[in-house]
Amino acid sequence: MEETCLDDGPAANFETATLEISKDIDTIKSTTEGSDDTTKQDSSSRNVCNVPFRHIDVHTFFTDRNEVVERAIHDCTERLIKENNEELVGSWLLTEISLWDTEKERLVLLATKTLYSVKYDFISLKILDYNHVPLLLLDTVVTGELIYPSASLAPRLSGLAEGVSSIIQCAVRQEWSSVAGCSGLTQFEPRKRHMLGMRLMWNRGQPLPLIKKWNPFAKDIPWLTYASHPLFWYKAGTEVIKTRFDVEVFHSMLKNLLPHECNVVNTPIIIENYCGVGALVHNRNGLGFFKIRGKVSF
Repeated sequence: MEETCLDDGPAANFETATLEISKDIDTIKSTTEGSDDTTKQDSSSRNVCNVPFRHIDVHTFFTDRNEVVERAIHDCTERLIKENNEELVGSWLLTEISLWDTEKERLVLLATKTLYSVKYDFISLKILDYNHVPLLLLDTVVTGELIYPSASLAPRLSGLAEGVSSIIQCAVRQEWSSVAGCSGLTQFEPRKRHMLGMRLMWNRGQPLPLIKKWNPFAKDIPWLTYASHPLFWYKAGTEVIKTRFDVEVFHSMLKNLLPHECNVVNTPIIIENYCGVGALVHNRNGLGFFKIRGKVSF
């Protein structure tokens, strides 16, 4: 058998070439990974301050348990909607924001002719109270970012509470090296809500009388303000599950049922909270939500 030889010429060092290519690939890979990590860090650093309810534990919510919300929807549908010979269009668990800027957990049921806002006890599994608004009564629907008036102290008080809370947490965890960082002035900067809201109005453009505006016990307020539930940002699961807590999905479904004369406006929603001490204590402790609170839960 004849031997086949390569043509005469300078010997090629394939091993060296392979090593050089490998080094180039590793360099490109490390550079790409480094840029990706930097991008992720930059993105997370930009977005983390814009995520509401950053310090909550989702497992303390009774609504985080399996089939609790489904049970509540079924109970409310049987009692409120079917008894009135209506058809359920959609259901959501949202945050209702009162006139005094207090956040409350509400089960929202959208029927063909009526909107139901239900205060449901997720511990004893029963309806406590509900408010129903005929859709034909709505004259304005506003969507936009929830903001405070320029003269409001609420953002400043929220920033102060956030800074003090960060220092206490660092001290409790004995992270003495990071206490100095936690006590930076940036921790005490005013805090905005960074939340999209939705307001349903049937006041025909008329301002709220002072006797109702300054009465914390007034109930017949001619509008409802909603935002996404805290579980929307932290609930693990599919997108179908998360839509149950999303105020934007609620808005898209409601638009199809609004009367023709109803105005749909996209503008910031002003929460008229100027001092905000009571609302700050209420909202930071989640008093409007059914949560596990040690031996006392409400």
